[in-house]
Amino acid sequence: MSQRDPGGERATPTYRSLLARSEFAGLFSARVLSDWGDQLARVAIAALVLHRSGSALFAASVFAVSFLPQVFGQALLGPVADRLPRRTLLVVCDLLRAGLVALLVLAVFRQLPLAVLLALVFGIELVGSPFFAASQALLVELFEDTSRYLRAANLLQLTLQLNQVLGVALGGLVVASVGADRALWLDAASFVVSAVLLGSLVSARPAAADGGVPGLRELGRDVREGLLYLRGDVRLRSMAGLAWLMLLAMLAPEAVALPLARDHGADTRVGGLLLAAVPLGVAVGAAVVARWTPAQQVHRMLPMAALLPVPLLAMAVDPPWPVAGVLFALAGTCQAFLLPLMGTFTVLAPEPLRGRLNGVAGAGFSLISALAFVAVGALADATTSATAVALAAAATLLALPLVWRRWPAQELDDAAAEAYS
Repeated sequence: MSQRDPGGERATPTYRSLLARSEFAGLFSARVLSDWGDQLARVAIAALVLHRSGSALFAASVFAVSFLPQVFGQALLGPVADRLPRRTLLVVCDLLRAGLVALLVLAVFRQLPLAVLLALVFGIELVGSPFFAASQALLVELFEDTSRYLRAANLLQLTLQLNQVLGVALGGLVVASVGADRALWLDAASFVVSAVLLGSLVSARPAAADGGVPGLRELGRDVREGLLYLRGDVRLRSMAGLAWLMLLAMLAPEAVALPLARDHGADTRVGGLLLAAVPLGVAVGAAVVARWTPAQQVHRMLPMAALLPVPLLAMAVDPPWPVAGVLFALAGTCQAFLLPLMGTFTVLAPEPLRGRLNGVAGAGFSLISALAFVAVGALADATTSATAVALAAAATLLALPLVWRRWPAQELDDAAAEAYS
């Protein structure tokens, strides 16, 4: 039960009380640890590709390739998170990814072609594509009180953002100091430890839906069912659409961070700092959002999203890289709108469909992310890295009124009042 204040109102649960639950502590630790390794790995591979090719487009393609398999994997394999026990699925995904990262280390050590490295990155992300859908759905099951769930989800996302700051900042230092192969070994180890934490601290639960391991026909049917439900529910459809729309501006700083550092005569260390600026801003924004009530968080999602591209317009003057880092962090602060959006999306999704709905939404997110990385990288090669960010921000602002006019504010406010009461 949530704590209550002296006046009888339900008080916001403390982070300590949430982490006192061993299952949440296990899922929380596993997610954070494996995510830290991922940030390190992305910096390592992106730096390696940039060094070999000298192209901002090729460097951005590393991030694009890390998203592309999720387009297919989350859409097609998302239903597996409903049909199989979610803890088991998480452990299997972690162990398989550890093995593939080990192969990636060997490929780097033997200096295999870039195409081989990108193919292995693709495979790692494909194997892990159901992980997000399963972990999102499992998190809801750990809490009977949805307000405690939202608080726990916010804590997890806040920590993941701080984790990204450390991961990419340290990633630049580690790659510059010890090389990509040793950095990737840390990523492989993080998946193994994550699997151990999940297997030992999270209780086994039956699958949310019947059917077991699905065949291709069943997977196709499940995906269609998820798409139809998403299209028919104005609240879920609007939240997914807002997240998709904002991706071009959200990802532009990350897509050009390393080339931007190079344009200013800096090295990978500065690139790592620029990569860390956005998640640092998100962490600050998440800390602010976490102080709001659930109803306030839901009500303020759209205004926060609308403010996100504004600081990035100043990149049109190509400021020094420290100023660019501040602008990236300011934009990142507004990215915290995703915290209540993701949590509320999962809460409003029916339990038997949570895996596939998160999978469908995640697949759209990943597809647009990949396209955004490639588009911004191509713009950076055609113009400059700074100009590419400014153009991405301007395009997002021009498209935003389309979502604003159709935003179901009252329906979402009513749903938040009911779900988080």
